[in-house]
Amino acid sequence: MPELIEQESVDEKQLLEESVDYFVSFVQMFGLQKSVGQIYGMLFVTEEPVTMDRIISVLGISKGSASQGLALLKSLGAVTSHSIEGDRREYFEADLNVSRIVTHFFEERLTPRLSHGDQKLERMLRLADVEGKGSSPIMGRLQALKKWQNRGLSLIPRLLKWL
Repeated sequence: MPELIEQESVDEKQLLEESVDYFVSFVQMFGLQKSVGQIYGMLFVTEEPVTMDRIISVLGISKGSASQGLALLKSLGAVTSHSIEGDRREYFEADLNVSRIVTHFFEERLTPRLSHGDQKLERMLRLADVEGKGSSPIMGRLQALKKWQNRGLSLIPRLLKWL
């Protein structure tokens, strides 16, 4: 991580690094880009809203990564943006309600993918059973996969309720 501005204390630098590492690990569990975790980790421990240029400078990421990461975080409701009077730049800050962010992720990203997977799995089951081989090894594999798919789909509402 690039060196931060000298006025920041060692503790602030370490806090930033730990926050970035924490959120990078978190977002990578969901298959999201490292830069998404870096950006959110930085904004999470930054008290004042910051510009994209500041994010790029502090994290040492490309403008494209910053732009894509911020767009995704905004779409998840994890980051808000606004302008400051007399300044044309956009300023970003973290939404600190992590529960709402995770809920949004499950509802808007994960559930549709699982549902789409469910449709694909149904087509696979029909194709595998074309010749009436309901007891073939492939059919057994597909039925086991269907069982896991159903468990995943039934688990999401419970997780959302828990959040």
